[in-house]
Amino acid sequence: MPETNDDLESLSLDLLADARRELGDALNALGGKVAEGLLENYRFYSSVHINRAADGYLCLRKSGKIDASKLLVRPAIEVAIQLVAIKAKPEALYQIAFDEFQKEKIWAGSLAADSAEAIAGIEKQWADFKLAYREKFPTHAVVEKRPKLRELAKYAGMERYYDTHYRLYCRFTHASLRATTGDLDRFASEDNRTMAICVIAAIESVSSIGAPASNLSSLMDRFSRLG
Repeated sequence: MPETNDDLESLSLDLLADARRELGDALNALGGKVAEGLLENYRFYSSVHINRAADGYLCLRKSGKIDASKLLVRPAIEVAIQLVAIKAKPEALYQIAFDEFQKEKIWAGSLAADSAEAIAGIEKQWADFKLAYREKFPTHAVVEKRPKLRELAKYAGMERYYDTHYRLYCRFTHASLRATTGDLDRFASEDNRTMAICVIAAIESVSSIGAPASNLSSLMDRFSRLG
């Protein structure tokens, strides 16, 4: 008997809940441990961000606040793309950091009279980061450019996912007319699965720095069976 939309919603939401629990346990297992370096810290805190987004999403979804839950999907996709990108191309971390540095300077420049002092502090932090990065990764080619997310998606082999799912959920974030009028609600069956694959990417990422993830294979298998 074919599965209905209600069946898919229930199965995919159960998968997401189990994956988020696995991610939460993996993150907790790393508590108190000293990270080996910059990549490990990035993977940990990025996975924490996905965990928070998924936690909020589940609370909203289970309480019937479907429209509100969609606003948490795009941030999770963005972080997941970055995590997979640095797995495939570790030196992309430097470009991600450079992009954040430039944005911090722009933001600091909009502050009141103390903007020059704020910018100087940010530039000092960037100089310290560059020194630490070159010491940790002497063989990496460091390029000071601000990568587009689609470029990171290309590193990750996720260009098609960027062009389909990321662009879809950007419409909810940016309040496009089609999103606000409900015209895109027919894609709601993708919501849970999209969050689930982001959480699975985070589990894979923290498992690479020593977190336990004994249920990762079964979670991936369940995701595959959802189509």
